[in-house]
This record gives sequence, structure tokens and C-alpha cells, in this order.
Amino acid sequence: MKNDGAADFTKLHSPLYRVIEQNLRDRIQSGHWPPGAMLPSRKALAQEYDVDMRTIQRAVSGLLADGALNAHGGRGTFVAQATDAGGENSPGAGVQTVVIVADPSFHPGPGWFAVVNSIHEGLRRQDLQYRIVTINTADKSPESVIRHERDALKMAATEDVAGVIMFHAGGEATLPDIQRVLSAKIPVVFVDRVPFEHGCDFVGIDNRMAAREAVDYLISIGHRKIAFVAPDENVSSVQERMEGYFDARMSAGLVTSEDLVFPLSLEKLFANATVKSEVERVIDAMMALPEPPTAVFAVNDFIAEYILIALEEKGIAVPETLSVIGFDDIERFAPQKPKLTTVRQPFESIGDRAASMLIWRMNHRDNPAAAYQHVLLPTRLVARGSTREIG
Repeated sequence: MKNDGAADFTKLHSPLYRVIEQNLRDRIQSGHWPPGAMLPSRKALAQEYDVDMRTIQRAVSGLLADGALNAHGGRGTFVAQATDAGGENSPGAGVQTVVIVADPSFHPGPGWFAVVNSIHEGLRRQDLQYRIVTINTADKSPESVIRHERDALKMAATEDVAGVIMFHAGGEATLPDIQRVLSAKIPVVFVDRVPFEHGCDFVGIDNRMAAREAVDYLISIGHRKIAFVAPDENVSSVQERMEGYFDARMSAGLVTSEDLVFPLSLEKLFANATVKSEVERVIDAMMALPEPPTAVFAVNDFIAEYILIALEEKGIAVPETLSVIGFDDIERFAPQKPKLTTVRQPFESIGDRAASMLIWRMNHRDNPAAAYQHVLLPTRLVARGSTREIG
């Protein structure tokens, strides 16, 4: 790429058009192109970024979709004016209620707070006033989480709520409740997990691609027996990361059977007192194989940390005997030096983009041409001391 000061795209684990989209967004936010400025032509941008026209078009489309850019036929593409976010389609000027429905067990601790805080900051940057209500649906069983999520969605559908940002935790059980909210023309933006393949707004990451890159990395440093550990949970993020795991194995010509997939009981993960024993059960089963794995890919850092604890207590050296890789990079928020190789999620950017998308959707809720958007932000593999190369 020819643009000075931009990231080296060859080292980023994300589709190129998404990286360019974020780079364009950063240049807009930094004032390189002020509100009302016309962007260079697609051809000029393709030359600047040293890519084809199709890649540039896909990058610009994401910025057009969430209102950062406006296209005026025959004239060009322009940075949105500050007033564009609150034009004729804006709701009333009074205080509007935005509801965040979330189960923080998705990203225990700092990851979840980073997303929620950036949602708050994104909403507060607007000229309109928002009252933000965060509903925590976490509980000690899946049934309780479903009940809390249903109650939250019922409130959103019947109260004077302007919009919802949702971490969907109820699975298929709450899909009818979600549909009722959408049918009431209340904008909903989903974060982390997507309930429908089509027909909803979503901000997250490409879980399948990110997981594949994690396993590709393990394969590139010599590992062939790679285990996958995840809850037995039928949600998009878990299923997509498992698909990425199998994609990498298949691409490398490795056996794609499920012999090295170790499911954790979701019921036991909800009861914190049994998480440790459930992870230990899986480690025992893993190491009892005739040919134990040399590496483990955990579906998230929460489980990876429990794996590290169990291995240490059992006297199994990391990474000498077993390499461990996680997903999320929640250690970057901790005061101590991070040790876990992992995939970094852009938590702050996810929350900020979700807020921007919701505001745009609230301001254009009566626009039948406003297609639903799925925004996938870049991830990054971070190699640390929990993995090693083997011969």
C-alpha cells in the first residue's frame, strides 16, 4: 500500500477491504477530510492504496452504510456533515431511551465493560440526549438467562424505547421476542452474536476467519495435533470459531474428524463453582489419548485461563508440553504482563460502531431503502509465551 502512515496490510489478520475501511474512517475522524469534504475518486483511492476498484468499493460501502459518508449521484462522495446525523428523519428532540441488553458472561470482566463503555461514549457524543438503560441478563442457568432476556425485550417492545443494542444470549428461545421488537419498528443492533443470517443490524468480527488464522498459526509453528475446547452452545460465535478450526485443518491436509473437539457442559459453566472441574475433566480426557495434542485452541480467553490453571496444577508445562491459544485478548486490560497467545477483539471499536449504527438506524427508521448491515471489524493475532514452535 502506498499511503504513508497506514498499517502494513500484509501483517493484519483481516480482509483487506475491512482494513482499508477502518483506515479511511480513521482519516475522517482525525480531520484529514473534514465534514463536507469530497473524497478522492474511487480510481484515485485504488491507486493510493495499491488495490483494485472492487476492494475500494467494498471499503467505501461500509462507510456509506453507517452514515460516515454520503454519496451524491453525479457529484461524488462526501464526508457527512455534523447535521446529517440529525436530519429530517430524526426522532423528537426530547430525551430518548436506549436499552443495552447484555449477558456479560460473553466476555467476563474488562472486555464486556470496554464494549459497553464505548457504546455509552458513542451515544453521548451526539447532539441529542439519551437515557441509557443497561439490563444485565446474566444468571446461574441458561433458563434464567432466557427469562431475563424475554423480560428485557418485552419492556423494549411496550415501553417508549428509541433503540436497543443487544448481546443475544437466549438462543432460539427468544427469537420470537426479538422479532416482536423489530416488528414494532424499534431499531435493534446486535453485538458479538447474530441471531439471524439476514434481517438485522450487526457489529462484530469475522469469527470464522479469525479462528482459522489462530489455528493456521499453530500449524505454521509445527503443530498437527490441535485440540479445540468450547461450550456445547449453539450460538453463532461458537459455531463460527469451530468452523474456522476445521477450515484450517482441512486446508493443511489434516484429519477433520471431531476426535480433538472437547465440548464443555454449558450448564456447568453457568455454575462458577464447577467451571474448574469441568475444564479439568476435559484436560484429563485430552491427555489420556494415545497421541495427546501438542496444542489447544480455546474458544475464548476465559476458558483458556482455566486451561492454563488446570495444566499448571497437573504439572503439564506450557508451552513445553502443550501450547495454548485463546480468543479475545482480555489480558491486555490487566496490570500484569500478558502471557496468553490469543486473537485480539476490537472491543472499543465494536461498541462505538454499534452506537453509530443504532443512531443512524433511529434517524432513518422510516426509510424502506435502508438495508440491514453486518459490520465485521478487524482482529489481530497476538503471539505470546503460551505457544512455541515444535520440530
